[in-house]
Amino acid sequence: MMTEEKSLEVRRQLFHMTLGSAIALAVWLLKPDYGNLILLPLLAAIAALLITPKLAPNSMVSNHLLTRFERKKDIKRFPYRGAIFYGVGIVFPIVLLPVELACVVIVILSIGDAMSTLIGKFHGTHRIWDKSVEGTLAFVAFAFAANLMFLKLAGHTELAQKALLLTALGALIEVQGLVDDNLAVPMVLSIIARIV
Repeated sequence: MMTEEKSLEVRRQLFHMTLGSAIALAVWLLKPDYGNLILLPLLAAIAALLITPKLAPNSMVSNHLLTRFERKKDIKRFPYRGAIFYGVGIVFPIVLLPVELACVVIVILSIGDAMSTLIGKFHGTHRIWDKSVEGTLAFVAFAFAANLMFLKLAGHTELAQKALLLTALGALIEVQGLVDDNLAVPMVLSIIARIV
């Protein structure tokens, strides 16, 4: 039987993957025509998540989102923490990288991070700090597979080796646990991709 905590994580991670994939698709389709203007809805969403708990803490929408998708510890300390860090984090690839690599980094964060959490929570037995070996391997396998599909559909299979390198580095960043991975993974990968 699935506990409420595990059920919450499944909802959170499915939402994480779905929204991240939709953002990657939007970047792919819209950035060539609109450039960094595509950041406006993202920045508006971040602002709304920051303001809503203070201005309308008991609104029906906010209560629904908090109870369905937010960890109890974060509801009290920093509501929407993961979503806010995620939104801020993906600003880096959108601004710093060409469209194809920006999408690769967003897919790594969206798919890799979500699958590492799901596999780690349900099947992780071998620990690396507060993460699991199984979750880390799932991060690499699922994020790289998703990027291979994206790169093939986008006609940029020449970026597969770079995607594999960025995926492996993303998994290492996610394991470190010092800085929220929703912020650290896209920020560091964007800087590395820009340099390499």
